[in-house]
Amino acid sequence: MGRKSREVKMSSRAQTITRAFMLYAGLPMILVILLVVGWISTTRIIYYMEQREAVMNQINQQVLRMDGFPADRIHEIEAIRRERLLPHERQLFQDLSLAFAILVIGLTVPVLVSRHVASMVESNLSLLNDRLASGGREGSALMPHTFNFNEFDELVQTLRRTLRERGETEQRWKRAEKELVAANADLLARAEELKNGRKVALSMMEDAENARNELERANARLNEAIEQARESAREADVANKAKSDFLATMSHEIRTPLNGVIGFIEMLRETELDEEQEDYVETIRTSGQSLMELINDILDFSKIESGHMNMEVRQFHLVRMLRQVVALFFNDAGSKGISLELEVEPSVPRDVFGDETRIRQIIINLLGNALKFTDKGEIRLVVSCIHIPKPSDPQGRCELEFEVRDTGIGMDDVQMQNLFRPFSQGDTSTTRKYGGTGLGLAISKRLAEAMGGRIWATSAPGEGSSFFTRIKVGLPTPEESPTESEPEAAPATTARSSGQAEAKAGDNLPLRISVAEDNLANQRVLMIMLKRLGWQADFYENGEQLVEALSESEGDLVFMDLQMPVMDGLEATQAIREGRAGESNRSIKIVALTANALSGDAERCMNAGMDAYLAKPIKIERLKSTILSLFPVDV
Repeated sequence: MGRKSREVKMSSRAQTITRAFMLYAGLPMILVILLVVGWISTTRIIYYMEQREAVMNQINQQVLRMDGFPADRIHEIEAIRRERLLPHERQLFQDLSLAFAILVIGLTVPVLVSRHVASMVESNLSLLNDRLASGGREGSALMPHTFNFNEFDELVQTLRRTLRERGETEQRWKRAEKELVAANADLLARAEELKNGRKVALSMMEDAENARNELERANARLNEAIEQARESAREADVANKAKSDFLATMSHEIRTPLNGVIGFIEMLRETELDEEQEDYVETIRTSGQSLMELINDILDFSKIESGHMNMEVRQFHLVRMLRQVVALFFNDAGSKGISLELEVEPSVPRDVFGDETRIRQIIINLLGNALKFTDKGEIRLVVSCIHIPKPSDPQGRCELEFEVRDTGIGMDDVQMQNLFRPFSQGDTSTTRKYGGTGLGLAISKRLAEAMGGRIWATSAPGEGSSFFTRIKVGLPTPEESPTESEPEAAPATTARSSGQAEAKAGDNLPLRISVAEDNLANQRVLMIMLKRLGWQADFYENGEQLVEALSESEGDLVFMDLQMPVMDGLEATQAIREGRAGESNRSIKIVALTANALSGDAERCMNAGMDAYLAKPIKIERLKSTILSLFPVDV
């Protein structure tokens, strides 16, 4: 009875202890577990609903943006929805499963732990009671059966580890969610950009098509303009050729009679004349010379305008050339009481490479212009060197400056504006008073620019003018420079002493001379000049007569006019060089006589086989020097 009562008592005590543990430990733990599980489940369900709504909205927006959405793609859209919701559903299922597992564990563990702890406490109490009842005799035997709480530590560690892993999983999931949202936003932005880009591309394609059409129209207009330009160029070439032919013809027709006029005037000056006759002859000579200068200016300007002006670059003595040019104006300057001076700075090189003829022409134009408009005072030609090449660059170009300074009438600003224009002078009154064509400065400007330089002027009314010209020339190397200074040009002799010297040429150099010239006046002029030089000549009216005459006799020298009837000078020269005038006359010296002065005449004559070139009107000194250059002899 007592044992049964004790067992009932122990059972009742165990239940009481179990209820106490359940009430004070297990129940709070269960409530906490329920709260945690409920919170987790609610959060995951809410997140799933938000994600599901976001996916649905995204798909709906994409469907709305589609133009002409067909009804038969509803199943496809539903499949896409399920596919995009599947990861979220799977994640929700995992989260709910975890929450259910936590709930089960949270409900089971407290009950089992409470029972286990109650059983252990009851056992320990029973053991303690037995020990106290036995007076401690069995205390040592009861020690191994004392309660150990290490199981709770392991459970806590397990729960902590589970919660930590859960937190890390939650953080990773949130990061993945943010990345997915960002990627989705980027995808939508890219889609919008592509949509806008498509619109821009379509607009650009339309613009490109319009531009292509416009380009085709522009090309058509350009081709039409090119064809018109070509036609204009052909017409310009024809007009230019016609102008060149006209100039050549007019040059020949004007120079031919002028050659006779000037030639006979020169011959007449050498005869015995009284003072009045000398005045008349000088007036005629001056007029003829002015007419020749006018023709030369017009031809030079025409050659420059047509681009046929060729530069003949060679080495010459600059200072000697300048002195010769200044000497040409001494008499005229002295007759007007004007001082004419030449000033050459020490830095100016003496020997240079350039076109001596064109440089001489520019300076003559400037000096003649200064002398024309100056009645008193002085005219000064100042030559300086603006730029000298460095010793390390011996092939460099030297820039020379020529200043022609006068004390003449001067010019105002309005007159200066028209100064270098063709066929213009200061004003009409100036033209009437001083004469001239107005081409000299225009030609000088073009020549200076052709030689890499420029020309300009400064002036004031009543205070004179200064004309500046800069020209680039080359410098000879030390090997090319002359070892000795060349003598200056000898003063010009009088006409009569010149005639006496010329008479010696024919005595020391007997020649058989033939002349082909169709103009009787020119024949007579050339006959008189040759006679004064000591030679006799046979005259023929065309090249055919000359070739026939030479085929029957030998000759030493032929003066050949270029433009003649029946056979011109070039054809006759070719016939002679081919042997039609006899083998002995193949190498006869032939000098071209022509009234043409256009660019290329000398080259054509030399290419045809001629040896020298004389332009009409012919001066006796030039005639003599040409003959002596072909037949050197001491006279």
